[in-house]
Amino acid sequence: MKPPLFESEKKSHRRFLVIYLVSTLLLLGVGSAVFYTYSLHRIIDHQNQTLKLKTALIRPKLRKLHNSTEKRLLYPEIEGVRTALYDIDRHYLIGEFKPKKVIWNREFWRVGDTLYYRYEMQPYYLGAATVISAMPLDKTPIRAFQAKMALILLLAMLFVAFIARWLGRLFLAPVHQTFTLLNRFIQDTTHELNTPVSTILTNVELFKSLHPDLEKSEELERIEIASKRLSRLYDDLAYLQLKHKRRRQIEQVDFGALLRERLDDFTPMAARKRIEIVGEISASPLRRMDREDAAKLIDNLIGNAVKYTRPGGRILVKLDSTSFTVEDTGIGMNPEALDRVTERFFRGEESAGGFGLGLNIVQGIVDYYRLDIQFLSEKGKGTKVSVRWEK
Repeated sequence: MKPPLFESEKKSHRRFLVIYLVSTLLLLGVGSAVFYTYSLHRIIDHQNQTLKLKTALIRPKLRKLHNSTEKRLLYPEIEGVRTALYDIDRHYLIGEFKPKKVIWNREFWRVGDTLYYRYEMQPYYLGAATVISAMPLDKTPIRAFQAKMALILLLAMLFVAFIARWLGRLFLAPVHQTFTLLNRFIQDTTHELNTPVSTILTNVELFKSLHPDLEKSEELERIEIASKRLSRLYDDLAYLQLKHKRRRQIEQVDFGALLRERLDDFTPMAARKRIEIVGEISASPLRRMDREDAAKLIDNLIGNAVKYTRPGGRILVKLDSTSFTVEDTGIGMNPEALDRVTERFFRGEESAGGFGLGLNIVQGIVDYYRLDIQFLSEKGKGTKVSVRWEK
């Protein structure tokens, strides 16, 4: 069984399929239209020739009537064809029908489902110089050809779709292999990070309790901040690996209380970078969510803002009854990066570090709870991310 494609691979695969199918079907459609028009003309030309041959049968009949001495003459009939006689001045003489319009400069023409033919006679018989004949268009061969064309087009489209899918998979194979190796690396890294990170954090807390006089030391604070950053990275990796296996515990989460708790956790890290975090919590909405999902949503938005805000910058975190917003004065993003900001492994700034997982996790949480997220950013001025409870 082939391993499933990653989301970014699925997007690339869909784009390839759309471009390939549209271009191929466009060429196929143009070719089919040209062939259909040519074949339709051939069918009609064949019926025109049949009309021409049948119309020619009236000439000997008119000659016979012209030489007849009988007082009563019967109009010559041809099976399957109606005819009308015109004199040399193109005046209607007699016939089985009277055409509404005669195109005198054409030999064959078609009006609706009727074929017409103009036959000039030399010499004239009974004063008739021109015969106009008409025959209904036989649609049976046209319908048979249309059915055959439809079947051929259907088979061609299925074949094109199969080839497109096969080529897409073929082209994506090296990329998929790279993604698989990267994913395996992340799994191994996640497994290896757990024990040392937990050990460091446990020993930091133990050291604080044993040496309260060193609790505020700069060195210990650095160790704790770095350890918590590693811990959050581990949590993100573990979350991604287990998100399809983990059972969510949906409950009423006090978003305001949780936000205050998470802001306290980010304050030391922001202070180290001389970044001011301002919290404006005007309401404390209760949301039915998994608490870990809610914490991930908050942590990754604030953590991303801290990561991409330069020293001396400012981060505004707002919460009201309808939305949660994180706005920073960081490096910002151009429109191209903004379009890809939630892709897994995508980083707006290579020098910022990280795996490019935070906003991908946020997008997954937003999609799961059917929330609305909006990104506003300007290069060099900052980024604003808003999550609304009500769309």
